[in-house]
Amino acid sequence: MKDYLCAKRDGLTVLAVFLLLIAPMSLFVSHIELLDSVSDSEGMFYGVLTNSAGTQGFLMTLAVLLIGSMTIGMTPKQRWEKFVQLGIILVIGFAAKTGLKHVTESPRPYTEVLTHQLLIPKPAHFYQLTSSQQDQLIEQVSEQVSPWRTQHWLGETDYSFPSGHTMFVAICLVCFGGVFMENKRYGLVGILLIWGVGVAYSRLWIGMHRPIDLVGSVLFIGLVYAAMPNLSIWSDRVFEWLKLHKRLSTQ
Repeated sequence: MKDYLCAKRDGLTVLAVFLLLIAPMSLFVSHIELLDSVSDSEGMFYGVLTNSAGTQGFLMTLAVLLIGSMTIGMTPKQRWEKFVQLGIILVIGFAAKTGLKHVTESPRPYTEVLTHQLLIPKPAHFYQLTSSQQDQLIEQVSEQVSPWRTQHWLGETDYSFPSGHTMFVAICLVCFGGVFMENKRYGLVGILLIWGVGVAYSRLWIGMHRPIDLVGSVLFIGLVYAAMPNLSIWSDRVFEWLKLHKRLSTQ
């Protein structure tokens, strides 16, 4: 058990640091006024951050991190283990996100704005509407809310808990951050953490999540990562089979 946890120590350490950094974000939420005007530079900045962990940009982010990890001296076996681990956690994370949203049914913070503007009686009512009706409501409030925010509201009308963007960030931190930490690339770890905190705050700023959504997402990925079996045994078998196949093909 000790060796099992030691193998995951670096990834869990990076994730723990991230959790400590985003936990106090509840102190800043009260300062975020979703009806405030937004400059183009501010809106673009938070939009790029949030999209880097969303459907628009997560593949690009993964590509950059994969290329970065290639510069680190790992054996083919170690690289295979990390990539398989990454794939498994991504599948579990994205599948669990959808399931948990339907179980918790937590309204997104922007539905409170719709309620305050007297467009709906209460936040939960938003989810009883059709997709076109939801879009119409958001467009109605667009006169009071910056389009830098409402464009994201229109694209995400599902429930709030957990945060899929923060889940993706947490996955990148345990997988890539752990590799960088293990190889003493502390500068890369720092850059990854700054990006992660930026994405997390962008979700609050846009009005998509509450701090509990972020913390819950990080804890869930941490549990999934900690519970993952050691892939060394399987990778040993795969590489032994590959060596045997290569030897037989050359005879």
